[in-house]
Amino acid sequence: MLVLQDISKTYTTKKRKEQRIFRHLNFEITDEKLIAIKGRSGSGKTTLLSLIAGIDGDYNGSYFFKGEEMTKKIDQLSSFRLENIGIVTQDYHLLTDRKVFENIAISLECQNRFNKSTIKKEVNEVLSLLEITHLKDKYPTELSGGEAQRVAIARALVKKPSLILADEPTGALDEETEEIILAIFKKLAIQGNTIIMVTHSDKVSSICEVTYTIRDYKIFKD
Repeated sequence: MLVLQDISKTYTTKKRKEQRIFRHLNFEITDEKLIAIKGRSGSGKTTLLSLIAGIDGDYNGSYFFKGEEMTKKIDQLSSFRLENIGIVTQDYHLLTDRKVFENIAISLECQNRFNKSTIKKEVNEVLSLLEITHLKDKYPTELSGGEAQRVAIARALVKKPSLILADEPTGALDEETEEIILAIFKKLAIQGNTIIMVTHSDKVSSICEVTYTIRDYKIFKD
């Protein structure tokens, strides 16, 4: 599905010093459906997800998605992200002034290619899939952490993305709720979704088919 070839990336700090993140990093995902990425804080895990998602195009090297080399132009990356990538974070990033149904629907509304009846149908389907139909008229402030995370997953999933990227998706959850969320990810993988999860948790990585670790500016298969 995706290939990163010879990726190098640096940041310039506030003190105008160059900070290296990746040096000649190579990474490939083919048929795996559940992939874990681990590494120490500051090793570049979130940066790697941002690069894969098309949020960050400032790097040297090549990125191929479904056989085509990715552009580094911001407007084209934005279109790529809208059509192909679903993103889930531990902070949920739900809009507090919109109900659950509206928070999920926004993923389709942003694409300007779905009519209202199609949006309603797709949102109701994903609500049913994640067993949160009963939450559709609630506001995010009325949800538990686990419920909010399921809504965030629904928002990522509703547009049927080629790839779901999850950044510490259970980091803010208690153990019982984490089990529920991991069961959802396993279910999605069985249904054919490809999911890359950044995590510090051994429990999260244990459900994945393959685990990679970022160290020394590169990524290694465990």
